Order: sequence, then structure tokens, then C-alpha cells
Amino acid sequence: MTEASRSIEGTPYAYESVLDGTIRGIADRVIALRQSGRLTPEVLHHIRKYFRIKNIYHSNAIEGNILDVGETRQVVELGLTLTGKPLKDQAETRNLAHAIDFLEDLAAHSERPILEHDVRQIHTLVLKGVDDPNAGRYRSVPVEISGSAYKPPGPESLPSQMEDFARWLGAASVTETGHGSTEGLIRAAVAHSWFVYIHPFIDGNGRVARLLMNLMLMRYGYPIAIITKEDRLRYYDALEISQTSDLSAFLALLTECIHESLEEYERAAAEQRETQEWARSLGERFSAPERVRAENEYEVWKSAMELLKSYVRQTVAVLNEFSPLGHVFFSDFGTLEFEKYLAFRSGESVKKTWFLRLDFRRGNRAARYLFFFGYASPALRTESDVTLHVAREEPPGSYYYERLDAITAPNVPSLVEIGYQPAAEQFVFRYRNGETRIGKIDQIGRNFFEEVVKVGFST
Repeated sequence: MTEASRSIEGTPYAYESVLDGTIRGIADRVIALRQSGRLTPEVLHHIRKYFRIKNIYHSNAIEGNILDVGETRQVVELGLTLTGKPLKDQAETRNLAHAIDFLEDLAAHSERPILEHDVRQIHTLVLKGVDDPNAGRYRSVPVEISGSAYKPPGPESLPSQMEDFARWLGAASVTETGHGSTEGLIRAAVAHSWFVYIHPFIDGNGRVARLLMNLMLMRYGYPIAIITKEDRLRYYDALEISQTSDLSAFLALLTECIHESLEEYERAAAEQRETQEWARSLGERFSAPERVRAENEYEVWKSAMELLKSYVRQTVAVLNEFSPLGHVFFSDFGTLEFEKYLAFRSGESVKKTWFLRLDFRRGNRAARYLFFFGYASPALRTESDVTLHVAREEPPGSYYYERLDAITAPNVPSLVEIGYQPAAEQFVFRYRNGETRIGKIDQIGRNFFEEVVKVGFST
């Protein structure tokens, strides 16, 4: 450390004062966002859901968990058990989700100090079903950190070291200085680094440290900071430096992570305002009876779309378990909201209408099929106002999707559009040859899967 370093009161840490401007800038952005009223409950709910999956994925990935983002979402949000993926990795994913739920409850009661018991409880949630004998219990043996020259304290000193840490954490976690204070950001960095220095548990210390860091940020009104797996080496280097009580490198990384989170917050706030204004203007065009009738039709239509999605998901699970042809990945993008459904009916332009995607892979071959909502084609307009269109990534690996009925190549499945008649409660399907047909989703769906395999993977 240099003469221009700043000691952090009540802790063994200090940091270079050159970081003061960056820390103050981040704090001021948080204060401005809150004072402007842009962080509404709706925005916070939307962004929290997004950050939750991202946070779980990266925190686990840093520790070697192999689940990707889509698989993490399936385990957390859908409660699925994934065939062919390590059960330990899936248990770690569920555990981190439960720990974050507990964290949000602790964050909501900012007047209550975070106690040593809470730290143990967080660790218990992280290791539940993975290493139950050690969950929530301090280690009784010396440990070494792979790739680090630092050697954590011996087990005999852990009770006193954790007592000192918990005494500081209890005082620091009560937010007397309010939202957006620079002290809150600095204390979050201390909580992480000090806990990692003690390394009190056999396993799970990194996950618990990142949870404690984000708990402190949440209490002080900051967005959570997500240290990505791409930043893993820089993260490890910053932690190595922090073992000398120099928090500068870790604070620099933390402020960058919070900056990225604030960018997401501001984008979500702007989108929310735009959506609310658009929904209000759209709603004014419908009389009360028309809106009620549309809402009733939408609920029936929405249930049908969820039934379709459930069938596809189950079919993918069966294929992955029993078929030797390869692997199919299922991605869920949610369901069309009522306002967007209403907009289609009134001829409005609608954004973000992806419903689900299927990624077929076999050896070095791959094909992605996207199902998205759009205006009904003339052939189905009398049957349904809003339909599902089928597209394929063209060319493979480009992330550009072309509707199947616009592709001229011969190796294309015949199903191009799916509609639903709420009044008759039946699906209607359109094919490349212009034919429309009423049928059951299971039979049509089976034909689609068979055609995909035939045109893309049979030779």
C-alpha cells in the first residue's frame, strides 16, 4: 500500500484512495436511480428474476459446475432433473437458489444484524444434499487453496476468528447510512474478502462469500454484483492480493461488476416505462366489454400454449433419455403477455415474442428451430388472431432465424404455423404446401420431431 491508501475502520483492510472517485460515482448512480423513481417494484421484480439465474450460473461455474445458463434455468424455474448432467451440479444449482431466497429475506430486514448463525445457515443451504456432514460446520482440519500461496488459519483458531468477523458483520450490516452510501459498497468488499481469508468451511467458501457480499449490497440499496466465470482469473488474483490486507484490486473488480448491473437496471427501467405507456395507449382503444371478452379468450389461449409447451418439453426429455440419435436442448422464453396478445389483435407491432427453441445436436451436426408468436397468416386468420410461427437458424451457427415457409431448400419440415381456436378449443396447423389441418398436438408434434430428424440427421 502507498501513503495515499485509506484504512477501513474496524477491519484489517485498506485500499488506494485513487478508487474514491469510482466508488463515489457508482454510489451517486444508485442514489439518482432511486430518487428518480425509475426503480419501481415492477422493474425490480423483472431484473431480480434475470439476475437470479445469471448469479446462480456464474457463481457455480466459477467453482467448476458444468450446467449452462439454460440448464440452470430449467433446474431452478421448472424444477427439472436433467438427464445426462451430474446430479451434484444440479443439487448445487437448486441449493444456491434456496440460499438466495434466504438472502433476500435477510436483506429485507435491514434493521436486524447479520449474525454468525446466519452465515452458518447460508452455508447449510449451499451444501444441503451435497455434503450434509459438513454443512454449516466449521472445518476441523487444515486446508490449502489450490493455486494459491496463501494458507488459511488452522482449525483451532476458527471460533475466535469467526467471532471477530461476525462482530464486525453484525454492526456493518445494519444500514444506518442509507441507500447508496460509499460505506455500503466498501463493506460488501470487506465481507467477501475477510470471510475468504478465514476460509472456515471445508467447501463452499467462495459461494458463501459471494452471497455475503451481495447481501451487504442489497441492504445498502445496490444491485447485486455478478462476478462472471470469464473474470475468474482476475477474481482469484484480486483475492490473492487481498490476503495482504490490500482491498484495491477486489474493489476495482467489484465496482466494474456493479456498473454492469446498473446498466441492466437502467435498461429494464426504460423498457418498463415504454411498456407501461404503450399498454395504456393500447387499452384506451378497447371498450370495457371488449377488453373483458379478450381477457377471457386470452386465458383459454394461454392455457393451450402452455399445454403445447409442456408436451414439447416432455417429448424432449423422453428423446434425450431413450433415443440414440443425439441430444435435444429445450429453451423456454416465457408466454406472450396479455397486452402483446391484445396488440396483435389490433394490428400493433410487437417486440420480444419468442416462445421456445429446440436445439438438435448429433455429432458435428446441429439444427435450431425457433417457435415465436406473430400475426396469423391469411390461411389461419379466420381461425386465430395470434399464431405460432416456426423458424430455423439459417445458416447454422449464424443466430439468424428464417421462417420455414420462406426457406426454399428441400430439407425443411412441413409444419410452419400453429394456431388455436379458443371458442372451439382446438389446434389448427398450417403446412408448407398451403394445407391447413385440425389435429391433436401430440400427433402433430411427433410428426414434426420425426421430420426434423429425417431432413437433418438421417444421412
